[in-house]
Order: sequence, then C-alpha cells, then structure tokens
Amino acid sequence: MIIRHNENLRRQETNGASAHIITEFAQLLQFHIATYFDNDLPGQPRTTQRSGRPIKSICSRLKGKEGRIRGNLMGKRVDFSARTVITPDPNINIDELGVPWSIALNLTYPETVTPYNIERLKKLVEYGPHPPPGKTGAKYIIREDGQRLDLCYVKKSSDQHLELGYKVERHLTDGDFVLLNRQPSLHKMSIMGHRIKIMPYSTFRLNLSVTSPYNADFDGDEMNMHVPQSFETRAEVLELMMVPKCIVSPQANRPVMGIVQDTLLGSKKITKRDTLIEKDVFMNILMWWEDFDGKVPAPSIYKPRPIWTGKQVFNLIIPKEINLIRFSAWHDADAEKESGFITPSDTMVRIEKGELLSGILCKKTLGTSIGGLIHVIWEEVGPDAARKFLGHTQWLVNYWLLQHGFSIGIGDTIADAGTMKKISDTISKAKNDVDELIKQAHDKKLEPEPGRTMMESFENRVNQVLNKARDDAGSSAQKSLPESNNLKAMVTAGSKGSFINISQMTACVGQQNVEGKRIPFGFAGRTLPHFTQNNYSPESRGFVENSYLRGLTPQEFFFHAMGGREGLIDTAVKTSETGYIQRRLVKAMEDIMVKYDGTVRNSVGDVIQFLYGEDGMDAVWIEPQKLDSLGMKKAEFDSAFRYELDDENWRPTYMSPKYADDLKTIHKFRIVFEAEFQKLEADRLQLGTEIATTGDITWPMPVNLKRLIWNAQKTFKIDLRRPSDMHPMEIVEAMDKLQERLKVVPGDDAMSIEAQKNATLLFNILLRSTFASKRVLKEYGLTRESFEWVIGEIESRFLQSLVAPGEMIGCVAAQSIGEPATPMTLNSFHYAGVSAKNVTLGVPRLTEIINVAKKIKTPSLSVFLKPEVSKKKELAKNVQCALEYTTLRSVIHATEIWYDPDPLGTTIEEDVEFVKSYYEMPDEDINLDKLSPWLLRIELNREMMVDKRLSMAEIAEKIKHEFDDDLSCIFNDDNADKLILRIRIKNDDEAPKQHENDGVFLKEIDSNMLTELALGGVPDINKVFIKEGEVNKFDEKDGFTQKAKNKEWMLDTEGVNLLAVMCHEDVDATRTTSNHLIEVIEVLGIEAVRRSLLDELRVVISFDGSYVNYRHLAILCDTMTYKGHLMAITRHGINRNDTGPLMRCSFEETVDILLDAAVYAESDYLRCHREHYTWPARSYWYRR
Repeated sequence: MIIRHNENLRRQETNGASAHIITEFAQLLQFHIATYFDNDLPGQPRTTQRSGRPIKSICSRLKGKEGRIRGNLMGKRVDFSARTVITPDPNINIDELGVPWSIALNLTYPETVTPYNIERLKKLVEYGPHPPPGKTGAKYIIREDGQRLDLCYVKKSSDQHLELGYKVERHLTDGDFVLLNRQPSLHKMSIMGHRIKIMPYSTFRLNLSVTSPYNADFDGDEMNMHVPQSFETRAEVLELMMVPKCIVSPQANRPVMGIVQDTLLGSKKITKRDTLIEKDVFMNILMWWEDFDGKVPAPSIYKPRPIWTGKQVFNLIIPKEINLIRFSAWHDADAEKESGFITPSDTMVRIEKGELLSGILCKKTLGTSIGGLIHVIWEEVGPDAARKFLGHTQWLVNYWLLQHGFSIGIGDTIADAGTMKKISDTISKAKNDVDELIKQAHDKKLEPEPGRTMMESFENRVNQVLNKARDDAGSSAQKSLPESNNLKAMVTAGSKGSFINISQMTACVGQQNVEGKRIPFGFAGRTLPHFTQNNYSPESRGFVENSYLRGLTPQEFFFHAMGGREGLIDTAVKTSETGYIQRRLVKAMEDIMVKYDGTVRNSVGDVIQFLYGEDGMDAVWIEPQKLDSLGMKKAEFDSAFRYELDDENWRPTYMSPKYADDLKTIHKFRIVFEAEFQKLEADRLQLGTEIATTGDITWPMPVNLKRLIWNAQKTFKIDLRRPSDMHPMEIVEAMDKLQERLKVVPGDDAMSIEAQKNATLLFNILLRSTFASKRVLKEYGLTRESFEWVIGEIESRFLQSLVAPGEMIGCVAAQSIGEPATPMTLNSFHYAGVSAKNVTLGVPRLTEIINVAKKIKTPSLSVFLKPEVSKKKELAKNVQCALEYTTLRSVIHATEIWYDPDPLGTTIEEDVEFVKSYYEMPDEDINLDKLSPWLLRIELNREMMVDKRLSMAEIAEKIKHEFDDDLSCIFNDDNADKLILRIRIKNDDEAPKQHENDGVFLKEIDSNMLTELALGGVPDINKVFIKEGEVNKFDEKDGFTQKAKNKEWMLDTEGVNLLAVMCHEDVDATRTTSNHLIEVIEVLGIEAVRRSLLDELRVVISFDGSYVNYRHLAILCDTMTYKGHLMAITRHGINRNDTGPLMRCSFEETVDILLDAAVYAESDYLRCHREHYTWPARSYWYRR
C-alpha cells in the first residue's frame, strides 16, 4: 500500500500537479507510513484492507500476549511433546507415567551409539518406524557428518549400518525420563519428571497421589508431556524435577503429595483394632509388596487358624528408621487419657522402628500435613523411600479394600426417627426465636449493638440464631450416625466430604447468603413473588430448612441457586485477577537468585538480602520445633538445666558417681556448668523479650533435634535406668565445637562473625537448650557412642539444609505467594464480635498491597495504649473520645430555622424559660438591636453528647471561636430535658434591611459550616472502636503466663492519621500500627514499611488458614523496599528498574520501551535468563 501511494505521489509530481494535490498525496503517504508502524494512533482512522479488516501494524505484532515478544520469543511451540486426556491408575508408581503406544511410537530420543548399546540399537533400527506389536523401534539414523537417514525409506541393510558416534532417534521405551505439565502452571510442582511406562489405550495414566500438586482431576483434564533430548536435560530432570524430589514443597515446608481417596479410607479401615486378615488374603497382599524376600511375618493369632492384623500390613512398608507419634483426627485430648502407649479409642498413632504399635491412620498421619508420616519418611530416609511408601500403601491397601468391600448409598444419609424429630424441633425453635426478634424490632425494644445500626444488629442476631440452628441440627445428625456408617467413615478418614456435607444431606441445608448477607429484597419489598411484602421471616430471606435428602421447595431452590451463582461468578472473576497478580509477582522477582557468596541478588547485581531468609536455609528442610525453655516456669527450668551441686544428698542415678563427685569438688567444672546455666537463662530471656514476644513457642527451623534424639535412643537401644558413660564436660565441649562448625557465613572478619552469629542465633538457642548437659544425661540417657552419632547427624543435616547457590528463589517466592491467592475470596469481611471495623481481605487487599495503592478501601489503625491506661476501660474510653473526629453533625438531633423577632422573649414555648433565665445573667454584653430576627435552633442528641463526653458550653465556645463575633449563640443547661442551641447572626449595621437575607444565610450556615464544625478528635479518624485484646507477656518466674490474665483494652480506627494519633500522650507509639503503607513510610520510614508490608501480607494469606514460609514473603518485601522507596509490583515499578530493555519489554509497554531504547541507544548485556530467550543461539557473544 505504501509503495502504491509512493508511486501515485511520484506520478503527480512528474505530471506537474498543483501544490495542494501534491500535499494531499504526501499526507496520505505519511498517514500510511505512520499506520504501518502503529495502526492504533489516537485521533487517527485505522488503515484497512479491502475486506475492511484493519491491517496489522509493527506495533501490534510486537505487543500483547500473542505478540512477537511474549508469543514467540518468551514462549514457543515445541517439538517432542504430546498432549492427551489423563486417567487414574493406582497400580503404577507415583513417579511413573502411563504413555499410550501411539505416542511412544511417534516421539523419539536421540541416543548416541556406544560399544555398550550398539547391539540394542541395531535391533531397534531393524524394527524401524513400524515395529511388531509390543516392541519399539527407531525413526532415523544421524551419521557423524549430520546426514539424516529416514528408516521409512531405507530398506537396504547396508544403509542401516551403525558405527560408534552415530545417533539413533529411537522410540520411547519404558523408564525414559519425561516432563509432565498441567496448565495453569501455578507453582514449581506443576512440571515434574516421570519415568514412562508404555500402556495400551489412548490416555496418560497417572497415580492418584500426584494429582494434588498438578491440581488435576479426571473429569476430562488434559496434560502435556515433553521428552528431553540430551543427557544434560535428562540429568536435570532426574536430579531436580523427578516426582520424589518434589514431594516436599518449599512454599509451606510440607509435603504436597499424600494418600488420597479410597486408599486413605482403606488405611483407616485396615488399621482399626478389629480388622483381622485371613491367610489367603494376607498372602496375596504380600505379592503386591515389591521388597518381599520370602519371609512371611508371624501372624498375631495362631489358633484356631493363623490370622494377621491390619496394622501388620503397614509394618511391612514403613521404613525401619521411622519413629513417630501422632493423633487421629477424632482424638479427644480431654476424654482420652493416655495410658502409656495407647488410648481407649486407639487414636494415638505410635510408630517405633518402623512398626505401627497403636493408632488408626487417617489424613492427619497419611496426608500432606507438616510432621506427618510422609514428611518424616522424606526427611529421615529420603525421597525414594517416600516414593516407595506412597506406592506400596496404595497397592497393599487397595487390594485389601477390594476384598473387604466398601460402598455408600442413600441409606447412609438417613437418620433415625428420634433424631429427625430433634432436628425439626431445633429448626422450629429457631424460627420462633427469629419471630420474637422481629417483634422486638417492630416494638423498638431491640438494643443496637455497639458500632452497628438497628437493622445491622437485627440481621446479625438473626444470622446467629439460624446458623446455630443449622449447626445444632447437623451435630444431632452426626451423633446419631453409627460408627459403621459409610459416609461418616469417609469424613473421619479425611478421604471425601466434611461434617457440613453430612448435616446438609441429613438435617438442614441452612441459610443461603449473597455478599455475606441474607437474600436481599429484590422488588416491591419481596425476595420472591411467593412472599408478602416486607417479610423478614427466615424462609422469606433464604433459610433452607429442608435437607438434600428431603428435597428443597421451589422457593428454597431459587435461594439455593442464588447462593450458588455467587460462588461461580466469584471463581470466574477471581481466576483472571489472581493470574495477573501472579504474573506481575513473577516478572518482578524472576531474576533473583542465591549467589555463591550466599547473598541474594538480581541480574543487575543489586543485593536484595545478604542471606536468604536471614538464615541461609532452604525451606524444604525446615520443620516447626518447640523451644522448650519458653514453655517452662522458673522452677521447672532450674530443675531441667541446673545441677544441684550444693545439695549434700545429691546422688544422680543418670551419671557415674565419680563424675558426680568431680562436678562437686573440682572448681573449674563448677564454673563451666554455672556459665552453661547462665547462658541458657540469658537465651530464655532473649527469646521471651526480643524474639518470641507473641508467646509462640513453636518456630520453623532446620534439623529436627527431638526426632534425632529419639532415633538415637531406638538405634542404640538406650536404657534410661542405666547411668550414661559420658562426663558432662564432654557434652559442653562437644556442643561448643559443634556450634563453631555450623557455618552459614564463612569468614573471620568482624562483619562475617556478626552475620554468622545472627544467622544461627535461633538454631543455637534451640541446640543449647536441647543438648544441655543435664538433659542429655538425665532426660535422654545418651551414651558416648549415641551422642557422637547425633552430633555427626546434626552437622551433616545442617549443611544439607543450606540453600544451594543458583537456586532461583525469586520465582519460588512469587509462585508461593501467587498460588495460595487462587482460593482466596474476593470479598471484604466484617470482623466477628462487637467491633464493626470493616476490613478488606482476600484478593482486593493483596492487590492494594502490591500495587502500593494511594487510596485504600478500609484504612485503619490498630492503637495500643500505655499500660496504665490499657487496664481500665474508662481510661481507654477517654482516649477513644479524644481520638474520634467529632463534628457538630454527629451530635445534632434536629435543626430548625424560625422567624423569632424578639431575642429576649421567644415564640417557641419550650424555650421561654431558658431564654428568660439566660438574659437575666448573660455571659457577655450583647447589643440586641444588631441581632437578626431569624433564629437557627439546634437540638442536640443527649446520648451522643454523653458518649462523646461533650458539654453545651464546649460546643458554644467552638462556635464562637469559629465565627468570632458574627454569631450570637445561647444554650440551655446540660441537665435540661432537651439540649438546645439558639444561634442568631450579628449585623454591623442596625438598619432593618440588613436582616432580609439572614434566613438564607442561616440556612447556608446550617447546611455547610456548622454541621462540619470540628468539636474534637484527630482529623481523618472517622470512627474508633474499643475492644479487649489478649497480650502475651514474658515473666521470668512463670515464663509466658496465660493470656487470660493479660487482657488489655485497645482501639481500632476507621480512617488513618498515624502521626497525630502517636502524639497522644496515652497512646503506646511503639506498638501502634497502620495498614496504609504510604502513611507508614512517610511517618516512620523504609524499615517500618518493610515490617508493615510483611505483617499485612501475613494477615491476607493466613486469614483462610493458609501458611507461606517467611522467606518467600521476605523476598517480596525486600524487592519492594531495597531501593529505599516503595516499588509497586506494576509496570510503574518493575519497568523503572535498571534492567536491560529486552527484559523490561517482555512485561508491559513493549513498544514504548523498545522505542526509547532505540532513541537513546541503550545497551543490553543479556544478564538475565529472560533476555537469553530473545537471542538464544549467540547469547554468550554479548556477555561482558
């Protein structure tokens, strides 16, 4: 098109056309050149083809998801991949993948001919591309000169000749490594390595336990398989990406795979006390056991015939190194008092040396929980042992369940007649209670709750009544179902369903909500045409009293559909929002990695953290561990850690008498052990006052010391009745040396030593308190041999726990934060209880935080008070009144404008008395002639005046201060029946004409100035709520005392003004926080905003019970703050970094960035992997 218009212009010039015609043609050419580059110019029409379709400009080819950068350079279509539907197969291993023959005989792997495989490859070449059934062949031979022979056409055996160094593109065979992926790839475990197993039919076969990390189900999901084409790639797949290596996720340092579905249910049933297995079934179970060596375990019952227990099946497959104590999900700690090894209901799972001694296995032990059986096997024995255990559990338990049988039917949802009567009584009582509430509301007898309107209080109370009715009905139904009930069996095992499902099926579906409230009136004061107008009864506002078993009425069905629809829409909207959040997080942090010096840096070399997660540990090896000393009182602490050296009768049974005498008599030893105890005391104090100030005694740390000690006791057969053969001095010296050897930061300079001390501070405190010399001898009874083994294990495991240099922790952090955002809710929630502070949570709040929004939906302060004020509600209430911004509008009951020409008398009968008494003794000299005949009469709300602690005199003084001498204000006594302010305008001129417009002017004063007049409080603090909070305080004598003893009053605000609030004399400025990040950075600076950012992210993520390891949140916080200012995770933040133009253009603003780079001749040193995708072949040429 441009060429054609160019020709036209040349022709016009040659033909000597007039100037204005040439100008028109030149402008047309200019227009087409401009739209060739960008066809979306503002104010310009688009250039179109003859068909009317706009032409695709260079800009539109570059930008967007389908554009050249994101569509063809950052991600490409690839060869050697396959895609098909997935179906389950519990009989393959978790790291295996069933691949259809049709795929295996199409995809190839280039195998180099060596002396060791030449014969095998010759056979494959002989079979060719169409091998006989059950065999695989080869497609091509690639000779050393690069010549490729297609075996479809090469028939001569001489041409099929192989020599060393040739490559044979052979079909896939069993055991080949492949990558499997399911989109959306939300985290690291969405692409994992599998070994293939060729199978008939046309679907990928997947083990059930692997579906959780892929978030896959078998309702038609498809997955992608990629075949690595080199040894390097296969090595990476094998060492980094294989399924067993991915069992434990760095996101929440817990497993992402566990036993699921029928195997989990079978595991619960097979481990019950009364499950006994006959000989024929047990022999067949043994045949499913891979490691069966021909030795049949002894039966638990010999006569009259040999019978084995279900627990013995697990004894076969739990690794012998495992020791574990857990509790079943239905364990009741109060009711079930342990008697040694066992509980009455068999809910204490105890595994010792790989033997299941007691307990019923359920989701809590076999699922993906921290410290569960799978987690412990993976940490203690290794990934391969965890793979074996998951596979064996499925094969053995599934075979038993197949023989034993299990089914579920409609009969499992039916409760007995007595229970059904109880349920209907509960529901009818709730309906009567609601009717009573409606009656109270009509009669205005219902007291509004603090911070809520009458209507909100009514709705809240109704909701409480109805929800309680549903829960009570549900619990009646659950209790009535016997242990043999199949539905209950599935719920208690954790394999499917919840108790809410049972109660909805059997008892009552319950209240349906839309946007967190009861179904609102839709038209003419009704929810549906079936109901009368303004009907507030439960059935009219969405309470479904029927169960699914009985069936819903048409009205109930409509309400149920409304509640369900909201969920569907919410999910659809949320998916796109969280997807974009995750993409932004990844783009902001994808170049952040651990370097070989231990620092965390981006591709430009900027230091984000000096040590990953401040301790240099990989999240995969971290487990929650108890800091014992925090939970002890002083007396218990002394007893556990201090030797009674001054007690003459001290004769310890846990060490040799000679060593005990040494401790008493040798002064040097006494000094050492006193120093050890003082160090432990100092550790306890530091933990209580600086580190664990919240009172939480469980902290995530590497190397599970307690489990290591238990393993040592079992391995070395420790007898606690015998004294140890160790001298306490050996223990102290060994621990000192061990602490020196546990290096995270190498180096002898002062800075490295300080960094090393900080990095290992918490772990060393745990180490010292766990391996205090008295505990090692008395509590654990370790011998010299076992103690040395434990020390060696601690060192090797500590080093194993260090993060590997080159780990792309930025991506891991982004995925760990983005992935839990998907199940988050989109809506705001009210905090339960008295306070009605509205808080934005879920996806909208996460968006606000990472966008660093200037205006947030619900700005709020959490205001803590000084100790002397926080203990008394009255004093706290004074601070509440002092902080809450109060305007005259908030205390006005009514305003009226009167024509009342006589200031001394009045036409308003109610006011006659107080006007008369006021002017008998006026507060000031008033020239009555200057007063306007128009009167603004304000009646104040007594309740609000008392609540805000205001007096009439104070309000009158504020008005006078605001308007100087322009207004006259008189008021009655604070104890009068009605609190009245009478305001008149004062005019300078005494002429009567001046008063004509006073009525209009008074109206202005009433509507604008007076109502907004500030009576007190801090600007922008619109509301202040008072609440009682529990605070943990560390006491040297009692440790952390019970929370109930340490209650204090605190304030929550709507609106923020941190600086002004912190300046109030009764506010504890050190603990008061704001949820508005921009205000925090302006008032307190960058370190404070980093901490605030971390706390806000934690609140959002942990609201629905999710947990993300600290180090991932810390990376995000540091990325946003390391430059000294807040960097938003948007194009305005990410694309303002010093990274190269190729890296920036792959996020957003592609064309603008490339244009600027061209104009200013920018260089790109290809430092990040993202830029290498753009120039893959020759990237190393451009490195500097």
